[in-house]
Amino acid sequence: MKKVVTSEELSRTAKRVAQSKRFKSLQQRKDYVMNELPECPPLLCINELASKTRLPYQLLRRIIVEENKIPYVKISNKYYVNYNHVLRYMDELS
Repeated sequence: MKKVVTSEELSRTAKRVAQSKRFKSLQQRKDYVMNELPECPPLLCINELASKTRLPYQLLRRIIVEENKIPYVKISNKYYVNYNHVLRYMDELS
């Protein structure tokens, strides 16, 4: 005897299959990012840098933006700095 499949059961099965395909695709992308891409530098905005280094925001902004002593990237209205460059600059000062 054949089993009768309702349209509701069919759509539920189709959703499960699509969801498992999406999950597999996301997992493959995550594995690629975590394992294949080179190590990215830790970029911090000036606020994060100020809290991490406990230096005043104004001092960091002056050194980075106005005096241009540390390279930065401006995205929208925020300035991002490679944390390793900041550490290197602080080593040069001492």
